[in-house]
Amino acid sequence: MNVKPLFRKVLLGAAESSLDIAGSALLPGAWPILRAALAPVLERLKDRLNGQDPTSSPELAQQAVDAFDADPLLQEMMRSRLLEQLDDIAKKQDQINADVQKLMLFASGDRELLEEIVGTTEQIAKTLDSGVNLSEDAIDKIRVAVAQEAGNSREVRAIALREMGPVVQLLERQVGRLQVRAVELVEEGAPDRAVDELNEGLMLVAALLQEAPTDVSLRLQLGFIYKTMAQVFDAMGDPAHEEEYIARAEQIFRVVRDDSAGDQETALDIANAIHGLGNVAHERGDFRSAIDNYMVAVSIYPDHVYAWHDIFASYYELAKRGEVEIDEMRHALERVKEINPSAPGLGLAHIAQLEGILKHYEEASH
Repeated sequence: MNVKPLFRKVLLGAAESSLDIAGSALLPGAWPILRAALAPVLERLKDRLNGQDPTSSPELAQQAVDAFDADPLLQEMMRSRLLEQLDDIAKKQDQINADVQKLMLFASGDRELLEEIVGTTEQIAKTLDSGVNLSEDAIDKIRVAVAQEAGNSREVRAIALREMGPVVQLLERQVGRLQVRAVELVEEGAPDRAVDELNEGLMLVAALLQEAPTDVSLRLQLGFIYKTMAQVFDAMGDPAHEEEYIARAEQIFRVVRDDSAGDQETALDIANAIHGLGNVAHERGDFRSAIDNYMVAVSIYPDHVYAWHDIFASYYELAKRGEVEIDEMRHALERVKEINPSAPGLGLAHIAQLEGILKHYEEASH
């Protein structure tokens, strides 16, 4: 059985009255259990609705129901929490009231057992609207099924926790590769695929930020994906979407910069945020402002190889306009080569390309 009918009934009812009134009317003997399982799901849905409470209006409730119906992860999040709570209660109580019995039926994934106990799929679906009073034998069977599924849930959670290492470092590497791959796809004439790749990265970072919205590294990765997305839309000749993502990048980089100000232990985070603001200015064609931001970034963190690289890139854009500053270009490239000429996205071939650009302007200046 799945929890979608249960969620729908509670949420649409809550929009007409309140969450506690709707839940208590539906399952008065089990509402605290259901409410605890709903809480994290409703928080996720609130974020998807731009901070609006899903129960504040029938329209928002319907949007939340539709989102829940389309998202198996949210459904399983709710079901897992129900299973583990119901297992705890079943172990402590000999008598299981009718409302808890209903919840057990909805939380259990043993369809054969459910059909044996309740009947056809149609009869199972009507359980919420009708009473249920299972036999002692049926209660014992569903109690065993819930206990087994809850035990499996806890075991898998323990396995996941054991395997979970330093997620942020992994994410930084993955996002770095993702940005490089997106640029490659644009160069190969496949910008639509680049957008798809970046959207995958956005969903991953957003999911992690849900769990830790204060994590500076995650915030920065989100900003850099936004920046790369803007570059892709620029290559596609889509200025509206380009500016949309540049504005998003600017917003998150400013948040990081302002939150980190004054904390000496976050020098690299501040430098990354200011570097990101330089990227925003560069994307908007304001190369002098971009350079100013990059220079602040390297003053905070002198070995910021990507800021030095982007200083060269901005001076190159100015040179194409006739504003050639050879010494500054040369110094920026030398710093890239000193710090890490093989950093992801750079590499020997790219460095050789930059050297060729510099040589061209050096020869033209003689």
